[in-house]
Amino acid sequence: MDIHRLAFKEEAHELLAELETSLLEWEERPDDEELIGRIFRAMHTIKGSGAMFGFDDIAAFTHEVETAWDMVRSGRLETGRDLIDLTLAARDQIKVMVDAADGGEPPDQARTRALEAAFRDKNRGARQPEEDPADEGKPAPPEAVRGNEVTYRIRFRPHTDIFSRGTNPVLLLNELKELGQSRVVAQTDHIPGLDVFDPEACYTYWDVILTTARGIDAIKDVFIFVEDDCDLNIDVIDEQGRFEEEASYKRLGEILIERGDLTAADLEKTLVSQRHIGEMLVEAGVVTPDRVQSALLEQQHVREVREQRQRKADVTSIRVPSDRLDKLVDLVGEMVTVQARLSQTAAGRDDPSLLLIAEEVERLTAELRDNAMSTRMVPIGTLFSKFRRLVRDLSNELGKDLEMVTEGEETELDKTVIERLNDPLVHLIRNSIDHGIELPEVRRASGKPPQGTLRISAVHSGANVLIQIQDDGAGLDLERIRARAVERKLIGAEAQLSDRETFDLIFSPGFS
Repeated sequence: MDIHRLAFKEEAHELLAELETSLLEWEERPDDEELIGRIFRAMHTIKGSGAMFGFDDIAAFTHEVETAWDMVRSGRLETGRDLIDLTLAARDQIKVMVDAADGGEPPDQARTRALEAAFRDKNRGARQPEEDPADEGKPAPPEAVRGNEVTYRIRFRPHTDIFSRGTNPVLLLNELKELGQSRVVAQTDHIPGLDVFDPEACYTYWDVILTTARGIDAIKDVFIFVEDDCDLNIDVIDEQGRFEEEASYKRLGEILIERGDLTAADLEKTLVSQRHIGEMLVEAGVVTPDRVQSALLEQQHVREVREQRQRKADVTSIRVPSDRLDKLVDLVGEMVTVQARLSQTAAGRDDPSLLLIAEEVERLTAELRDNAMSTRMVPIGTLFSKFRRLVRDLSNELGKDLEMVTEGEETELDKTVIERLNDPLVHLIRNSIDHGIELPEVRRASGKPPQGTLRISAVHSGANVLIQIQDDGAGLDLERIRARAVERKLIGAEAQLSDRETFDLIFSPGFS
């Protein structure tokens, strides 16, 4: 499998995990519009990337799910538990389809078609956009001024290596055109001479004037899966669809500056008769020099604060194969050994400069070791979040009302340890739900609230991490444990055991 398809699969698995988490959170907070946006964007990215890298079946299937959540965003489709169940089922099917590309078990085509049909039925039941009865019989307004359309100026400047990532910018521009009336202009001023021209590099960028009623989020969604591979600027230039009318009153210099094609300094040099607005206002006696200076300082402060915020908001993480991290840790381990030998050698020689170098190398090696080890540390919350789906499905299957509470999600463990913890923790959680938490009517009869609580926590305890799974259920039944142990011939029928010894029987091989 080529590197681009492999990258898509890795990204798809991350998006599917995020999708599952967002769906389960949204079930608890149905008024959270941000979660709806996250669900939609996950489906939109999988669809767009799938089509780009040749996973046409995944793109076609995901399109039906994306359409439904687009209607949820616009308030046209009613939401409820059935839509969550349907989307979770679609999420599982997409995962099977992604895994099948590696030679895994092929997806059940009948199930795929059934889910597609279910979403199509769901989408057909969506409300149509409301129309004003007073507008009936009137001729349709021109395309440029319909509804609440807004005109945007979009500059899409792909990075030169975007082709190497398997991205075709033209497909993005075509998708952008579907949002409304648009004009696209290719800018070629960055194409170099033939002596340095790279046929695999992208030197072209595009300016797009788009009039649409879909909103700026719809524009951003088009570029969501290439946002790290391009520079994207979106500016509102008209909020009532009267771009041509208003543009005639806007100075050419202002338009060029807004587009980034001309700097203010160059414009000032050209318009030599113009001066700084502050100077002219002071000369006219409208404001004092101190007030102008204060305003300039305020302007500079706001600009600096915004730049700081932007730097903090920039993405600073990259995806690295785990085998590279393993190799790095191994090399650091060898370096620590060599550093110890250097320190020992330096201590045995009467050379102060060599001793200083050895101490500096020791300090740097220790810092490098700590940083290398931290690259493998993962918050245990990434594991806890996987259990929410398990808890939801089991409680629905068994007819139990259950709330899962987690604590200490920020506690970090080595990635390999977290992966190995998954299976035993799943077994403990299943036992807690199957045998610990009672049915709602049983809990009511015993004076408990009908909803049970499953608590999963992680906390540092010295050099160890203590993971606890607790529930407020009925607890262990001593008589049932003893009877099962006798049935399995783990103890004799006449054995006398303390409560603690009886509890320990559940850990015996072959007990369950």
